[in-house]
Amino acid sequence: MTVVSVTTVLDARVVASQWLIEHLPDRFAAGIPEQDTAISAWRVPVWLSYPQLEPFGPVGELVIDTINGVRSHTPIAEMKAIARKLYESHREQIEAPIL
Repeated sequence: MTVVSVTTVLDARVVASQWLIEHLPDRFAAGIPEQDTAISAWRVPVWLSYPQLEPFGPVGELVIDTINGVRSHTPIAEMKAIARKLYESHREQIEAPIL
């Protein structure tokens, strides 16, 4: 296990983004991390996001340990299912030509 030091919002976002790249397709993005001092971790929302558009909404969460990186996460299948629903509800906006 790789030991990391996650002490800032930027650190948490970098760890979250790296995890998302390794585990989910490219339309999933890390939101703004919030420190949860009760569990010595960062909570990072995962959003469905498309270029040129505002993020459509949260699909899950990563919990990032301040020492060891990603401690837990919303199940991948659940994040994909929520993302599919968000995609369907925003399909016209996503598929509209960018001028």
